[in-house]
Formats: sequence, structure tokens, C-alpha cells
Amino acid sequence: MIVISDHMDPDVDFYVPPGTDATEAFQEAYELSKVYGVVHIVVRGRVYIFAQQGVVPLYLSQSLHHVIEGDGLAEIVYVNPNNVPANEVKPVIAAGSDTTVEMHYASQNQASVFPQIVDYSTWGWVFAMKNLRIVNLTPQRWFMITGFPYHMHSTMFYFDTVEFFTGVWLNQTAMVVLYNCYVNNAEILFDTQSRELMAIGCRFDRNAVLAMSPRGWTVVGCVFVGTNVTVLNPGTDGNDGSVIGCIFDGTTIVTQGATRLRIVGSTFENLTVPSQGSIILTLATSYLIVGCSFNNYNVTMQYLKLGNSITVAFNTFNSSDLVMLVEDGQNINVINIIGNMFNNSPIFISGSSTSGKVELTGKVDVIYVSFNTFIMNDQSNWDLGNGYVINGISPINVGITVNYVYVVMNNFLGSTKSSFSLQKVNQNVGLIEGLYFYYNVNLGEITVPSGQSVVNQMNF
Repeated sequence: MIVISDHMDPDVDFYVPPGTDATEAFQEAYELSKVYGVVHIVVRGRVYIFAQQGVVPLYLSQSLHHVIEGDGLAEIVYVNPNNVPANEVKPVIAAGSDTTVEMHYASQNQASVFPQIVDYSTWGWVFAMKNLRIVNLTPQRWFMITGFPYHMHSTMFYFDTVEFFTGVWLNQTAMVVLYNCYVNNAEILFDTQSRELMAIGCRFDRNAVLAMSPRGWTVVGCVFVGTNVTVLNPGTDGNDGSVIGCIFDGTTIVTQGATRLRIVGSTFENLTVPSQGSIILTLATSYLIVGCSFNNYNVTMQYLKLGNSITVAFNTFNSSDLVMLVEDGQNINVINIIGNMFNNSPIFISGSSTSGKVELTGKVDVIYVSFNTFIMNDQSNWDLGNGYVINGISPINVGITVNYVYVVMNNFLGSTKSSFSLQKVNQNVGLIEGLYFYYNVNLGEITVPSGQSVVNQMNF
């Protein structure tokens, strides 16, 4: 353990006078750490790192594991007192591709383990931060950047009780843990070829962004607060992720893919600041939203494609529209809407187009609407673009071609006369091959175009 501090304590290895540049102290501590085979630097107090033209102050070697922690809550501040041009200010910490020496000893002949497994293990190393506040007052966007080759790897990053007032951009990661962290007006980005991300008990505030493209990730018990530019953003290949037990206060979930996303047991509200939070899921399918509470928080799934199913179950919607829009020319197998409470929260199922000119040529095979309670006293519309609008005259409003619709065992309350509407928004919207209503209570009018047949049995 090597101690760097702006305090002249007896156990301090590198004393840095307050307000002066600690870059050399960090670099010397790093060199000294090579004697021990692991970098374990303890920061006490507040230390500054000065930007230098074209220089990365700490370039990490994959031959060492790294732990940088605060004694109490320490602070590392990146500053630019020498006015280095913005394009010449580098991140404080960087790591890149080093040749793995051990891999050269692996052979295809009589190998006890496959060379690719050796490759995976020997590319692996650990970087950890704990009990730190990192602040960036320079023009450089990122405090830390890492990147590795495009193949298997086992790099592991741990951030425990770290306050991020600056961005971190990690590529080609394996396991990453964010635990009890705070992010303020900064982006934490886990990007290309990443895997196995866990964010647990963290708070994202004041335009903070958690963006990721890992295969397999989970965000548990986190809080997102601020205007709708505080964002949870699974990227293009951020598939197989879960959002569990989180609180979104005026903020946004927005995706650019994220197939098989699960949102479970989370709360969506607009309390702390005047805002209009939203969920916008795009360009994928197999979404699952279960056991959540939405208060004045629209949920939009657009450009849906790739078949499979979408399930929305056991949620409470209060003045929060549920919108599902199938990409033109695409087919969704099943939409399940089960056991929800909708209070002045209409459902819109229609189409969208990434081209910007929607033609409503998408299709849904089956829609199941069961065991829900609808309380509708107000009406709203949803603008589809290209001059098309789907009207919220009913709790359930369909404006796209569907093969079969089953509306079973629901309770319809409120003042709206219609309980279900099929709207031929344009000529591409066909009639429903099988439209069935069974065992519903307080079923109102079924608003459909002429020629649409309806099976209506055992409703009350």
C-alpha cells in the first residue's frame, strides 16, 4: 500500500502540497508498485492532477492489478491551469492492448487447456476504485478510457462508493460492478464488446447517463433523478438486461436495441423537479415489464421488430399511456397485457417507421388482454406521424393489422362508452381475423369498422 496525500502524516509515502500537481507522485507510486506486483494506492485528502499537452498521466499496464482507494472519502481533481488546448487534453487514466506474454507459450500440440481459454484468462486483470470522488475540470470529456482487442477477455472493474463528477468510458470489459456510487452530470459508458455489468444501489443525478452495450447486465436498486436528460441508455447490443427495483424520478429509459429487456418492480414518477419522464424502447422486441408503477409516465415501444413476444403484466398505470408501435414490414408474434391497472391510461397498438414515413404495414399475430382493470374518464390521441393519428376513444385502441385479439376477464369502469376500438388509420390496416370478448365486466361498446366480425360471449 502506497499513500499519497496533501497531509504531512507520518505514514505518507508521497506528500503533495495542497493545490500542486500530484502527477509525478502517482507515476512514481506506480513504478514503485511494480516491486510488489500489484498497484495499491491510497489517496488521503484532495489531490490535483494537472493536464499536460498530449500526455496521459496514468497509462495502466495489464501486467498489474490496480486498486486506487481513498482513506475516508478522498478526492482526485483533474484541472487545466496551464490552458492546454482542448484537443490536447488526454484522460487521466487509459489502458489499451498489450501483448499477453503467456499466450506465446500456449501450443495447439498436447495442450492441457485450449489456447483460447489461456488467452481469455491471461488477458484478464482487475482495476478497482473505492471511497473516491473524481472530478474533471478540464475540456476532456473522459477521466478514464480503456479498450482491448475484439475477442474474449476477462477484464474486471470494481467501483465501490465512488462519486463520479466526470465521465468514464470502458470498452471490451468482462465483469463490471458499480456499487453504492453517485454520478452527477456525467456519463458512465460501458461500450463495445462488453459483458457482465452490475449497477447496484447507485444514484444518477443532474443529467447523468448510464449507457451500456454489454451482453447481460443488471441495474438493481438504483435511483435516477432529474430532468428527462438523466438517462438509462442500453445501446445497440445491450441485450439481455434487467432493471429491477429502481426509482425513476423525471428521468428516462431510452434504448437503441436492448432485446429481451426486463423492467421489474420499479417506480416511475415526476416528483423532484418539474419534468415529464418517459420510457422509450426502440428497435427490438421481447420486452418484459412486470410489477411497476407509472405515474404520468408514458411507456412507448417503437420500431418493434424481430418477432417474439412483448409482455406487460401486473403494473399500475396512472395517466400514463402504453404505446406499442410495430416497425413497417415487421411482424410481432404475441403481445400480452395481463393483470394491470389502467387509470386514465389508454393503450395504443399501431405502427412506426425508422424512415420517418409510417405506412402501417407491420403486423401482430396475437394480442391477449386479460385480467386488467380499466378506469377511463378522459380521452387522448397518439400522433403516429405522416399525418396519421390513432384516437384514444377506448381503453384499448388498435390501429394495425392483427390476426387474433382475445379480450378476456377484464373490468371496464369510467365514463367512456367504448371499451375497444379498431381504427383503419389507413388502407394498410386490415380487419382482425378473430376478435373475441369473453367474461368481461362492464364491457362497453366495441368500436370496429364495417365488415369486422366480433365474438362477444358471457360478458356483463
